[in-house]
Amino acid sequence: MKIMTLAASLAAAAFVLVTPGVANAEPLPTGCSSGFGYPKNGVYVYTWAKCTGGGGYVQAIATCSNGSTRTTVRGPWAYVGSYSTTGHCPSSHPKAVAHTYGIKKY
Repeated sequence: MKIMTLAASLAAAAFVLVTPGVANAEPLPTGCSSGFGYPKNGVYVYTWAKCTGGGGYVQAIATCSNGSTRTTVRGPWAYVGSYSTTGHCPSSHPKAVAHTYGIKKY
């Protein structure tokens, strides 16, 4: 009887060790912020974003305008602790008028 109990306990332990669970999940990025990059001729032309904690990625998002219409420009995904920048707004919408960020887990 003790051998069967031991075998059942070992089987249950093996199942728990190989079963993925929520406890193993990486936390979402935290401490995130975004802002405008340095101005060019008095006009902001790109944005940045950075997260300082957690795990995963951050992406800078800029809203660019030409005075009458707007478009959205996204930067590359960057690891937590690194900066993502949107590059420059396109020549058709040369002014960055808003900034924000997106996040995702690993």
